[in-house]
Amino acid sequence: MLHILFLILKIIGIILAVILGLILLVICIVLFVPICYKADLHGSGNARELTVHAKVSWLFGLIKAVFALENGKTDLSVRIAWKKFGDSDPVEDKAEDRVEEKPKPEKKAVMQEKQAIQKEEQQDETPNRITDKAVEDETEKIEKTEQSAKIYPESTEKKQRKKKERKEDSDSASKIEQITEKIKCTYHKFCDKINQITEKKDKISDFLADETHKNAFLKLKNEAFHLLKILKPKKIQGEITFGFEDPSLTGRILAWISMIYPWIGEHTDITPDFEHRTLSGDLSIRGRLYVITLVVTAIRLILSKAVRRSFKDIRNFKL
Repeated sequence: MLHILFLILKIIGIILAVILGLILLVICIVLFVPICYKADLHGSGNARELTVHAKVSWLFGLIKAVFALENGKTDLSVRIAWKKFGDSDPVEDKAEDRVEEKPKPEKKAVMQEKQAIQKEEQQDETPNRITDKAVEDETEKIEKTEQSAKIYPESTEKKQRKKKERKEDSDSASKIEQITEKIKCTYHKFCDKINQITEKKDKISDFLADETHKNAFLKLKNEAFHLLKILKPKKIQGEITFGFEDPSLTGRILAWISMIYPWIGEHTDITPDFEHRTLSGDLSIRGRLYVITLVVTAIRLILSKAVRRSFKDIRNFKL
């Protein structure tokens, strides 16, 4: 009996060891198999004629995404194992085909025309009825006023003058009151906005001046720069000439490029053109990314007390 029991326990232990080994193997593959990416750009002088071919693959091509831009038309396809997402036909061509394929039935057009004519006839009849009633009511009012004016001509004139004067006085007073109320409302709103802005500014300045928040910001900054150094492409090679109609825009973009030039300037030649609008040359980018780097940076940030405290304060922070 003991021999059989030990044999069963041995088989169970072997099965558990195999399962644990498979789990560890999958974790190692996910963490240490790189995500490879590459991109090729070619320009012949015009930005509309720019061609781009980019590819991202992971797990030895088991997961792959391909992007292409040619003649102003884009194409994106994604493959996960044996399942594909996306088509090879450009998006613009599909939209044009759909517009062309839409039928235009004649029967619907005839019915719509008949309905429109009936609606117009109904609309023409309704205002005529309304105007006839309005004319009758006005004639009755005019007859009544004429009769009263014939009987009491002087009293009616005085009453009308007094009514007009009262209306003018009430209208002027109401206008003055409305203007004063508007001025008061705008003044109070302006004061409230100023107070809100000052209160928000004080809260934000106090939040940023806290030592824990400063340490968290420095931690995030250092980790971000460290991650960028690791994630930079392994190979960048090419020659590019670019320019815009506005020379100041060309200068600003050149200033932005100069910030990352120490990373890409070893095998690249970038020349600005301050006189013409152009984009020409070839550029090839190759690189890889390991998931383990992202996991390690995330663990470092989670283990930092300042980052955890700042994250909680940001969630509870209200202006």
